[in-house]
Amino acid sequence: MAILLSACMPQIVTPHPPTQNPALWVDESAVVSGICFEAAFDAAGQIFIVRDAEEHIHFYDLADNSRLCRHPVTRLPFDFNGERVLAGLWSKGIGCSAHHNLTQFERDDSARRVVIQLEFITEGDCNYELIRPFWLGIPNAAEYEIEFVVS
Repeated sequence: MAILLSACMPQIVTPHPPTQNPALWVDESAVVSGICFEAAFDAAGQIFIVRDAEEHIHFYDLADNSRLCRHPVTRLPFDFNGERVLAGLWSKGIGCSAHHNLTQFERDDSARRVVIQLEFITEGDCNYELIRPFWLGIPNAAEYEIEFVVS
């Protein structure tokens, strides 16, 4: 179960994780779970591609320096070995619950490019502000262009 943060009250829903393919990608949304609702909401729609530990520290510094969180963000580690890349975004909407559906993951090794297509779906008539993370660890992609398409 996951807690979707809302400005009114947290809603507990069953997440809709896409089927993982560890050879291509692993769900790493837990790595960003220490970012507060306000900072994630402010960053919604931005795509983050984090390629090394220094960029990872900078990513957390951005959240802390935004002064949107009441407390320093919880910094969780990510293993960049094997040229792993942390890539993701937050989507926001209004409703009772929200989730992403991964509709396509395309890796072109000759073009050194990864394209990730998602649907962001909100459900219900609630007036809750919702934020939903979608973050992946992608192996052997340090030199790849990574693109997200969200509909």
